Amino acid sequence: MEERRTAYIYGSTARALEAGQPLRRREEEIRRKEIQRQRQKRQPKKKLDKVAVLLTCITFAAVMITGIFYLHLQFQSTYLSKNVVKLQSEVVNMEKENAAAKMKLEENVNLPEIYKKATEELGMKQAKKGQVYTYKSRKSTQVRQHGSIPTD
Repeated sequence: MEERRTAYIYGSTARALEAGQPLRRREEEIRRKEIQRQRQKRQPKKKLDKVAVLLTCITFAAVMITGIFYLHLQFQSTYLSKNVVKLQSEVVNMEKENAAAKMKLEENVNLPEIYKKATEELGMKQAKKGQVYTYKSRKSTQVRQHGSIPTD
């Protein structure tokens, strides 16, 4: 709404217009419009900052990728933990089976019978003190055979 201003002459009840008043009104309107334009120019228009939007998108993508990678690692860790538990239970079962098989074999071994068969049927004799040599192996307890053993 525009406000209209008129000039008054004091001391009189009649309103008197000055001669150059229409020009003044135009000048005042022009000044008002210019002031409004300056006020509008002073207030910058709110724009989206392209750099800020780009940085926000990059940050969001980095967080999403990190989250997905973390979830993948969690899943893999859980999967491996379950596999370890499964393999440990298999090892325990195998150890039990091996212990039972060893007990069964030891029960079937009769040492006096083996000694009798070795000395009487095969002609073996008890080794004397000077015939037995012991040594310590630095590598392993396994023995490799590089050729056939003579039977004479």
